[in-house]
Amino acid sequence: MKLSHTKLVVLSGLVWFAVGIYLLQLGLGLLVDSANAAALGVHYPLLKSLTPYLGDAQAVVLLLVVVALFVGYMKGRHVLGKSAQRGVDRIRAFPDPAPLKNIYSPKYYILLGLMVALGVSIKFFGVSNDIRGFVDTIIGAALINGAMVYFKLASALKPAVIDAKKD
Repeated sequence: MKLSHTKLVVLSGLVWFAVGIYLLQLGLGLLVDSANAAALGVHYPLLKSLTPYLGDAQAVVLLLVVVALFVGYMKGRHVLGKSAQRGVDRIRAFPDPAPLKNIYSPKYYILLGLMVALGVSIKFFGVSNDIRGFVDTIIGAALINGAMVYFKLASALKPAVIDAKKD
C-alpha cells in the first residue's frame, strides 16, 4: 500500500497522538488513585516526601500533574519535535507516494520495542503508582506535543503538493 507523504506524516502523528492519549490518561489515573490510596493510609514515595511541604496528597498530585505536563510539553516540543522533523525528512526522501512500510526506520522500530519493554518492566518490577503515574503523564504529554509537530509539518507539506499539481 502506498500513501502520499502527507498521509504518512499524518498517520505517524496519529500514532504518537493515540499512544500519548493512552499514557496521559493512564498516568493521570495512577496519580489520582495514589492520592486516594494515600488518604486511606497507603504510602507512596513521591507523595510521602512532598506531603509535609504541601499539606495533603491531593495538593502533591496537583503539583505533580502540573510539573509533568510542563516537562512533557518541553520534551515534546524540543526533543520529540526534532525526532518528528527527522521522521518527516526521511519520509520526504522517498518517492511520493511511498510504501506504508517506509513510515518508520528499522532503528525506530527497535527503539519502540525497547520503550514498550521498559514500560512493561516498570510495571513488573513494582514501581509505585505515584512514580509510574508521574512518568506516564510526562511521556503522554510529550507524545501529544510531538504529534502536534507532525501535524504542523503535514500541513506544511500540503500546499507544496497542491502548487505542484497546478503547474
